[in-house]
Amino acid sequence: MDAPTALDTSQILELRQYTLHPGKRDTLIELFDRAFVETQEHHGLRVLGQFRDLDAPDRFVWLRGFPDLASRAARLEAFYGGPAWRDHRDAANATMIDSDNVLLLRPVDPDSGFVLPTARAAAAAEPGAFVLATIYLLRAPADDAFVELFDTRVAPVMAAAGAPPLARFRTEYGKNEFPRLAVREGEHAFVWFSSFTSAAAHAQHRAALAGSPRHTTVAAQLAERCVAPPQELRLAPTQRSLLRHAEPVGYTTRRRGSARDFDFIAGDWHIANRRLAARGAGSTDWEESPATSRATLHLGGIANVDEIAFPTRGCSGMTVRRFHIADRQWSIHWISSTTGAIDPPVVGGFAGDRGEFYGEDEDGGRPVKVRFVWTRLGPDAARWEQAFSFDGGPWETNWVMELTRPAR
Repeated sequence: MDAPTALDTSQILELRQYTLHPGKRDTLIELFDRAFVETQEHHGLRVLGQFRDLDAPDRFVWLRGFPDLASRAARLEAFYGGPAWRDHRDAANATMIDSDNVLLLRPVDPDSGFVLPTARAAAAAEPGAFVLATIYLLRAPADDAFVELFDTRVAPVMAAAGAPPLARFRTEYGKNEFPRLAVREGEHAFVWFSSFTSAAAHAQHRAALAGSPRHTTVAAQLAERCVAPPQELRLAPTQRSLLRHAEPVGYTTRRRGSARDFDFIAGDWHIANRRLAARGAGSTDWEESPATSRATLHLGGIANVDEIAFPTRGCSGMTVRRFHIADRQWSIHWISSTTGAIDPPVVGGFAGDRGEFYGEDEDGGRPVKVRFVWTRLGPDAARWEQAFSFDGGPWETNWVMELTRPAR
């Protein structure tokens, strides 16, 4: 059974990169995990993750969180003035050449932090798995327009290639009230995290990006806004790191929505369907068919039902959607007339005119991750796409519906 998880509520984050003396990284990690985790958390400092940089054998990277900027200095003073640091600082400092490479960050929004285990346990990381931190240094602050670009253009491309963002952060510009610990200043950073099961999965992701015209476009848009190429940190978690590899569904099911997200669906639609002839087999053959549907809203809009008929295929289906108010998320259930079974739900919501919904199912006996993408295209048009990820690989879109209103 998976360990319970919860959204980390830290509103200030330090991304700390330490350059160490050759051969001293394991010495620092052993000391850190033994002496500096609970002792920091006792003073209200949240140790989110500790890592070996896979591409720099003498680099140690870790993440520390705070509930807010106002209390950061007092919490740091309590730890660095306390017995744990006093007793072990000489041993820790002896491993370090530099510890001033620190980005001070805040979540992009209240829901964009990490989802982490609720309890810390020493455990070997999944062999070969790692967390990827991507750092954009921008020409200007990562304002809401940049975040919208990332959420609507960049993140979908990354998710389609098997790396949905786990968390998103941008520079905190407040004053560093604890000058004993330097932070980088005068920079505009945007940092996002993803994770991979292995180096092979990462290579597969990069190959998928290389073959994506959409990625070429969004990469050019990002390059215009950046002062340097993105920095990527491949981070292998230590035994006591909370942050480690998470399946794609771990981030994306947290996408929040509104009870009004599916108001547009009410009424009649003509639908043009395209479906892959074979899924998960590298097929490029698409089968086309028409359909019609009618959708109705219920319970003041927090539930809706549509029934779709496929006349050339001799079958029909029904979609039931419900909005869970406390979680601000939609669950979408599909029922087919050919089986009468109700599929496991996909869960999510809209950001702007794009909605993403994720879940797990089986296809031909194979377990799959499932993604629905809804795109609102004005009052009289919409698009729905279904994609599967087999064995943690890239997303393969296998069904597309183009919806248009009947002529009035």
